[in-house]
Amino acid sequence: MTRLVQISDLHFGREDPDLLEPLRTAIGAAAPDLVVMAGDFVQRARASQFRPAADFMNSLGRPWLGVPGNHDIPLYNLLLRAWDPFRRYRRWICQELAPTVDLGEVRVVGLNTTDPWAHQRGRVARADVDRIGEAISAPRAGLTVIAAHHPFHHTEDIEKDLMVGASDALEHWARCGPHIIMSGHLHQWLVEPFVRRKGADMTLQLHCGTGLSTRRRGHPNDFAVLDCNADDVTITRMVAEDGEFQRAARTRYVVGDHGWQREGAQIER
Repeated sequence: MTRLVQISDLHFGREDPDLLEPLRTAIGAAAPDLVVMAGDFVQRARASQFRPAADFMNSLGRPWLGVPGNHDIPLYNLLLRAWDPFRRYRRWICQELAPTVDLGEVRVVGLNTTDPWAHQRGRVARADVDRIGEAISAPRAGLTVIAAHHPFHHTEDIEKDLMVGASDALEHWARCGPHIIMSGHLHQWLVEPFVRRKGADMTLQLHCGTGLSTRRRGHPNDFAVLDCNADDVTITRMVAEDGEFQRAARTRYVVGDHGWQREGAQIER
């Protein structure tokens, strides 16, 4: 079994300081093999925000992988956004924008969905669609987990535009085999199989809310713990309540003949 923790949308510069230690403590108690940060480390891509964000990630004491979000590139500095949008991200967070970590039975594949000229919406490039499709279909025993900032699917209540290229990517990856997509951006929790192709739900989506930001949009701060095997995953939602992160729900999904299926009822608390 491989344990992952997914956090997202920390938004240093708009973080809740009272949640820093509770989040660090909860992640330490989970003792994950890898922490996955699904973008928006900071609020406005400033060095003064990236510095504490990097310090926080390194203080977790666990290996971690991150991908950039739209807030991690400049919004108002148009010159920097045009010529070197990831300069500060690369200096403080990671030189790689789409890192990959192989944990044996689980491979986490990073995907950079930020686009300087589709700042809010994001974009998935055709080359990345092919690259990740090859990772999913590679002849290896194990589970592929994709880490991206922008979601590949919106529920009907979401007013934002869906990411450019999202539908084509999902159609392609559905032909490649079962996989999990981690995302953030919307500041709300959702976990479910989606994209039915010939009766098969090959994509299990998980997007977390915000781990630390005060911009909660009516949803609690949260993060996810994933206990992964080659053909099943148990996902636990951890929610900030009364000054600590507590278990709110737990659900198990298994890969069957028709892709991902929920096994049993969701367990509350």
